[in-house]
Amino acid sequence: MPKFNPGFWEVLMAPEELDKFCLEDMFWYETPEARRQRYEKATKRRDIFSSVLKIIEEELTPMQRECINLYFFQNKTQQAISDILGISRRVVSQHIFGIQRDGKRIGGGTNKIRKICKKRGIFF
Repeated sequence: MPKFNPGFWEVLMAPEELDKFCLEDMFWYETPEARRQRYEKATKRRDIFSSVLKIIEEELTPMQRECINLYFFQNKTQQAISDILGISRRVVSQHIFGIQRDGKRIGGGTNKIRKICKKRGIFF
């Protein structure tokens, strides 16, 4: 096993030499504009998420809400949800995603959430 050699792993440099570099030269530097955009994006993401949670709580049926919660927030499979709730896997899928009838998507919590978001001007 080779012996540890700090001279190999470290670049020796006098502190006064490091002081000659400005922050913009550092690889972790973030411009004030990039930081502002990152904060705005995080704030928008948080606002959208809280709006969607409110829609789930207020607009979905209790069964849709329970299936959406278990599927998206607790990462349960549709089969696991059907076992928990005592309903078929197909019915779980219908509560979450709806069904296709005459070429149209009918029902489902995700469809309802999308429609309400569009109506309220919430885009993600």
